[in-house]
Amino acid sequence: MITEEKESWGKQIRRHRTVYRFGGAWARSLLASIPWLNAVILVGMLVAAHGRLTISPGLAFDLPRAPLREGTRVGLTALMIQVSRDVPGGEETLIFFDDDRYSAQDGEQMALLSERVRNQMALSAGRELLLLADKRVPHGEVVRFVHLAREAGVQRVHVAEKPE
Repeated sequence: MITEEKESWGKQIRRHRTVYRFGGAWARSLLASIPWLNAVILVGMLVAAHGRLTISPGLAFDLPRAPLREGTRVGLTALMIQVSRDVPGGEETLIFFDDDRYSAQDGEQMALLSERVRNQMALSAGRELLLLADKRVPHGEVVRFVHLAREAGVQRVHVAEKPE
C-alpha cells in the first residue's frame, strides 16, 4: 500500500491508494508487446487479402477441362477472320453472322451487328453463341465482339479457333 500526500486548497490531504502489480518483468513486457503483435497480425492479414481485393477489368471465360471433342449445341454462330486489304492499316477483321458480313473497324456496321444479334437472341430459345475465330484475329477484336454480344443479350459465348 502506498500513501500519497497532496496539497489541495491549502490543506494537506492524505489518500491511501492500493497499487496492484501483475507478475514480474516478463509479464509486463508481454503485456507491452500485445499492441505491436496485433499491429503485425493486422498488416499480415491486409497483405494476404490485397490480391483478392484488387479487381481488374476483363472477361471471365469458363474453359473446359477436357479437350474440345464434345462440341457445342448448334445455334447462333459467328465467324471472325483477318483479311489483307489495300487500306492504310493493311489488315481488316471481318465478322460473318447470319449470312451477312460486318467490318470490325466500322462503328456503324458494329451497331448493325449488335442489333442483329439482339434480334436473333429474342428469336432463339438458347442464349449461347459460338464464335469461330481465326488465329490471326487480334485478341482485342475477339474481346470487343464478346462484349458486344454480352450487351446484346448473349449469356454464354463459346470461343473456338476456326479450323483450317
